[in-house]
Amino acid sequence: MRRAAVVGLAVTVFLALPDSARSDTAKTIAEAAAAAAFVGVMCSSLALTDDAEIVEDDYARRGWLVGVAGSYAFETFEDDAEENFQKSIGPATDFDVDGSFGFNGRVGYRCNRRFAGEVQTEWLDGFEGDLTLPRVDSLADVEIDPITVTANVKGFLLTGRYQPFLLLGAGAMTADVKIRNPVGLAFTGVDSETENAFAMRFGGGIDVYATENAVVSLEVDYVFPFGKLDDLRYVTIGWGVQYRF
Repeated sequence: MRRAAVVGLAVTVFLALPDSARSDTAKTIAEAAAAAAFVGVMCSSLALTDDAEIVEDDYARRGWLVGVAGSYAFETFEDDAEENFQKSIGPATDFDVDGSFGFNGRVGYRCNRRFAGEVQTEWLDGFEGDLTLPRVDSLADVEIDPITVTANVKGFLLTGRYQPFLLLGAGAMTADVKIRNPVGLAFTGVDSETENAFAMRFGGGIDVYATENAVVSLEVDYVFPFGKLDDLRYVTIGWGVQYRF
């Protein structure tokens, strides 16, 4: 626990440096590390205060967990992006974006009967967008491929076989933005660009214990980055399995 506290302090000092002293990428890494250190310290503190006796069929026992899940993300940034394109190109510009399938994985620790800390990574196959004007089939195709890593705190409302939960996480998002321009418009000067930003995750769901070790999980989260990626917000639905050690 002392080591986690020292890491958290060091990261806090780093974040206090002026912007000129670090790059955007380094700042994002430091912010994500600070979030992970906070979750680690909190989870350690909660574990020390949990003296509940472990009983047979104890689905809320302390211990490690791993999980994998599929997901589908619904974008919530289409209207804002379309408004920006309309300002740049013209008021008749239309921008349509499809949702994206993906998958995620997590490693965590059940700190006590009511809380768990975890690190979650979510990869999306890509949001695909089509930019058009009236009487023009396509001005440009846009593809956005985000990967989000967050340190999460999960709070469980029940501790039996069925465990609904709330989740709050913070970390980093990296997104690769590709613009393919069949008609050679000047505004698409950059064909591909990668950006990094601090991101947060808020949501909830339910864990259902098939056995003491095998868990089926359903989760709905809202993911929202900041900085240069602050428009790239989406709702993700995840379904998967976990193993409790």
